[in-house]
Amino acid sequence: MAFPAEVAFGQLLFGGIGFMLLAASALLLFLVTYKKRLLQQQLRLRAAEAVHQQQLLTAIIEAQEGERERIGQDLHDGIGSTIATAKLLVNRLTSTSALPPPPELLTLIEELMTTAVQDVRSISHSLYPAVLARYGLAEAVQHLVDVCNETGTVPIELELDYFQPLALTQELALYRICQELVHNALKHAKGATRLVVRLQQHGLLLTLAVEDNGCGLPADPAPQLIDGAGLRSIEVRVQMLNARLLRQSAAGQGTRMVIELEAPG
Repeated sequence: MAFPAEVAFGQLLFGGIGFMLLAASALLLFLVTYKKRLLQQQLRLRAAEAVHQQQLLTAIIEAQEGERERIGQDLHDGIGSTIATAKLLVNRLTSTSALPPPPELLTLIEELMTTAVQDVRSISHSLYPAVLARYGLAEAVQHLVDVCNETGTVPIELELDYFQPLALTQELALYRICQELVHNALKHAKGATRLVVRLQQHGLLLTLAVEDNGCGLPADPAPQLIDGAGLRSIEVRVQMLNARLLRQSAAGQGTRMVIELEAPG
């Protein structure tokens, strides 16, 4: 006959074993559930990343097509019309019986051909800035500002503090962003009398800023004022650089566009 103490100990032992089995089952169930949820979360993240990559690829293609369309328009409206006009003048030159040909006609043809050559150089530089490949981003931005100051109506000031060059692909992306921002400012900043381009490095932070004192944007701008191939092109390149795009604007107070990039040490 078992003693009461032995019976109590046996009950306690079996109870402890049962509790441990129950706790082990609960822990196992928790681990299985946790692993399942973690796997589902990873699958959702992968799906979201795939969607993001697809959207990025689509945006890149749209931006490239927009740039090609703009270049094609420049070729058609600029060089095409200039050469067509020069051809008409040459036909007049060959059909006239006056000898020698009128000096003013020759001067006009020469001016048209000079304009065509300048347009070809401008479009060629737009396609691929040779200055960037040879001398780096700072010189390329300086050249961009110089060209715009020669041909544009709004004076552009440049502030450079760029002492640690990046990889060529990164510099090319930053140059394209700067080019697009300057182009947008010259086109849309109505009433602007001053445009400032800043390329500065502070430690590992590189900042590209383009600001004007033009009309600015209202608090709730219309979609056509903030959307478009140009802005999409900028946003795509900002994402490719893992950078940040900041826009500061108010009606009548100008617009400031800032790109911030963490440069490698």
